[in-house]
Amino acid sequence: MWGRKKKQKSVLVFCLFLATSANAQSCFFHDSSIKENFWKKIRYEQELEYSFSVSNFLFLNWHHDKNANQVILLQNLKYKFSLSGDSLVHFSGSFQHNLGLQSYFDSLTKFQTDDNTLNTRFDIRLHKNLNFTINSILTSRIMNGYDFFVNDSGRIVKTLNSSFCTPLIWTFSGGFSVKWQDFGSLNLGLSTAKLTYIRDKSIFGKQKVTQFYGVPEGKDHIFEYGISLQFLADKEFLKKVRWNCDLLVFKNYTSPVDVTLKNNFGIRINRFLKASIQTRVFYEETVSRSIQMENLVTFGFYVHL
Repeated sequence: MWGRKKKQKSVLVFCLFLATSANAQSCFFHDSSIKENFWKKIRYEQELEYSFSVSNFLFLNWHHDKNANQVILLQNLKYKFSLSGDSLVHFSGSFQHNLGLQSYFDSLTKFQTDDNTLNTRFDIRLHKNLNFTINSILTSRIMNGYDFFVNDSGRIVKTLNSSFCTPLIWTFSGGFSVKWQDFGSLNLGLSTAKLTYIRDKSIFGKQKVTQFYGVPEGKDHIFEYGISLQFLADKEFLKKVRWNCDLLVFKNYTSPVDVTLKNNFGIRINRFLKASIQTRVFYEETVSRSIQMENLVTFGFYVHL
């Protein structure tokens, strides 16, 4: 009798163990499916654009090269990416590199200083089109850039005006943004910082200045605090014309406002040919008290992936 009861208890414990194991396995597979669904929601997109073109520069009050109009062979590389987990969080960025060969109308030829810009942005949607945004814009140069002028003896003299990380400008901000689908966005950086770094301190003596891009002689950087306003537009018309606009306004708490505007109209002629008209307006009192303007017309080979 005792042996039979003991056997029944053993069978009951074994059944409970199986039931518990089955529930545990069910919970385990349920968690796994949640993780799989989570990773399926993450979407990564990227875009690569390359162009090689012949360009013409027309300057007005330009700080370098004494308003010398010129022709340039220019290559442009642009890479864009975006990463989003759901409709609430979005991370995006772009890297743009320009490098070319300049030919002046007075027969002088030189390598164009390459420009490199890295943009990164993190958005958290608060309500409909309203987002909390953390934005970063990093610009620098790799190769040396020179100003050319003719001295009293008639010889052409070159003076260094920029080099690797001279200057390096990093603007980062936290604030709010409003997005319009298929058009652009408006960002208000309530807390904005701007770092200007000078790697090559010999630039002060070569340019014969006591400050360079706001950095005083004897120092290698300056850190500014303020507020910023940025307007970005990216709109396509008739599947042939694309408009890009980037307006950045930075106001230091103790200094005048800095303004940078890049406006570009691109016209896609066919799959491999593209023409564009770009205008860049730049104002920073520590560099020049005049508004500097650059107009660029390009036509050339184009690849979009």
